[in-house]
Amino acid sequence: MTAPPTFVTVVFDPEVALLDIQARSMDRWLDPTAVDRIVILDNCSRPLSSRRIAGLERSYGSVSDRVEVIRTRELIDAPHLHGWRTQQAAKLIVARHIDSPQYVVFDAKNHFIAPTHATSFVSSTGRPHGLSHSYVDHPLRESLERTLRYLGASEPTIVQAIQRFPPTGTPFVFETELVRRMMADIESTAKVPFAEEFESNDLLEFFLYSGWMAERGPGLEEATDGVEVESPTVWPSAANEAGVARAIGKAMSSKSVVFGVHRRALHRADPSTQAAIARFWVDRGLFPDDQAALRYIQRFRRNFVPAMLVARGTERIYDVRRRLEGR
Repeated sequence: MTAPPTFVTVVFDPEVALLDIQARSMDRWLDPTAVDRIVILDNCSRPLSSRRIAGLERSYGSVSDRVEVIRTRELIDAPHLHGWRTQQAAKLIVARHIDSPQYVVFDAKNHFIAPTHATSFVSSTGRPHGLSHSYVDHPLRESLERTLRYLGASEPTIVQAIQRFPPTGTPFVFETELVRRMMADIESTAKVPFAEEFESNDLLEFFLYSGWMAERGPGLEEATDGVEVESPTVWPSAANEAGVARAIGKAMSSKSVVFGVHRRALHRADPSTQAAIARFWVDRGLFPDDQAALRYIQRFRRNFVPAMLVARGTERIYDVRRRLEGR
């Protein structure tokens, strides 16, 4: 029997409302025996309020007893690491607080749309799902190359990795013990805390984990079983009726259990696109009717710009502090 993994979602100010969709979807579609704990990594400018957390717990319903909220600052002792970089490091450092053999990292944009079990993410033999793909024309190719060079990979190895390497998006399944071993190895070599080394070398969490597996761990063939964890997503570049239809069509044809709606796509969507998203959410049992789903979307859109301003303002403050301190 596959041991239930822990689910981990990192959230910051503009995406807090999306957690409610994710929570509703877990209550609707997640087998309660399929998850060990549900960890929310709170990377907001201010801690999530007790009122907000209580509301989320109501939305989690049948799995609300598994929910735990952890401030990213409680995990990371690196005052100059902040914003998006904190989110990246936290996805790895949280392994020190997880008991299950595997944990699955989600973005707030991800939500469930079909019956979900532990085997949706981990094979019956205990190997994480995951399928590699090409980075030849990928916007993160340079980051992949930089991370592999940091780990000491040879140039032929890097060339090969560009052709086919594990994904850098969510959902992503981590082996808990291997993440711990990776961080211990890096700290032992660098002689500084993991978060500091992560930041000073501008590393990326998914590339670092997969690269370490390939170069210093048991090998990529042990990292995943070659089964893709699909999450068709409505991206900002396709925030229109056709884009929504394509994402839904892909989800239905591939029988995906996870779907995604990017925050900027929801913000940019015109009324007809909003209606298409709302109708899909109703079809998936996340709202009782179209009007309820549309009210949610309208609230999200009203709050989006103020939340983004808060997040960007916080980023600027940290950047100024770092420059003043010579970091």
